[in-house]
Amino acid sequence: MKRLLFLCALVLATTVSYSQIISDIEKRGRKNKNDNPFSEKKNWGDAIWSYHASSYRPIGIHVDPGLTYMIGNSPNEPSDGTYELTPSGLPGYYLEFGMEHLFKNYKKIVHYFDWGVGVKHFGGQEKLEIGGTTSRGQFNFGNVFARAAIHNVWQINKYNFIDNSIGANLDYRIYGGNEDPDYAPPGGYNNQNPLVVQLHYALGFGIKVRDGFFIVPTVQTPILTAVQWNGFNPGHTWFQSRYQPTIFTIKFAWLFPKKGCPAVYDNGEGKRSSEQYQMQ
Repeated sequence: MKRLLFLCALVLATTVSYSQIISDIEKRGRKNKNDNPFSEKKNWGDAIWSYHASSYRPIGIHVDPGLTYMIGNSPNEPSDGTYELTPSGLPGYYLEFGMEHLFKNYKKIVHYFDWGVGVKHFGGQEKLEIGGTTSRGQFNFGNVFARAAIHNVWQINKYNFIDNSIGANLDYRIYGGNEDPDYAPPGGYNNQNPLVVQLHYALGFGIKVRDGFFIVPTVQTPILTAVQWNGFNPGHTWFQSRYQPTIFTIKFAWLFPKKGCPAVYDNGEGKRSSEQYQMQ
């Protein structure tokens, strides 16, 4: 009889302990889910960064390496077909450093702002076919630039988002852009000025790697060139054709950690222990 009572008590104690362990695990799971800086909800509040759950501030830095390409369009050809022009692009490089500024309060349209400075290289060529002969002229040049943009974010799922932005860039040519001595366009040279001011649009796919760190592959192109004005075609003019600058980048963005640590309340025991240790 005693053995039976003992076994019953043991089973009861084991059941209670197991239930308590499972309850503690579920509580910790709910707490971790609530504290997760990423949310399943498709809204801006947690699309990149959560003010309440994140360990990072709404400000940080970004580095954007990338490639450029000039898409040829709008050749200035004669209507009588005397000659034919074919503009095309050449690959170049892009590198930008800057800062991110995420808005702490909810905004319906504008969700964050970023800016940067850097260097970029463009290249292209124009093929001329006239009188049964073919010739080509090439251009290559590099710009320093300053860029700023406002962003709208649409969350797809817990770890990914679509990033739309409208921005402005100011470029100034620092090398290249000279006339090609081996090429003579029939209409003469019509090359872009060294100073360029543009409005641009960018579309990106965001990846939230971890709290405070996200990656955004992006494609960017101008939608209006104010300086030098070429009508409503935002492309650059080189030789007798226009070229649409297209930039492919990968943004690596890191937010700054929040400053300070929470206070530890130990009723002064830690201080007294330290003093006793130093007196030994």
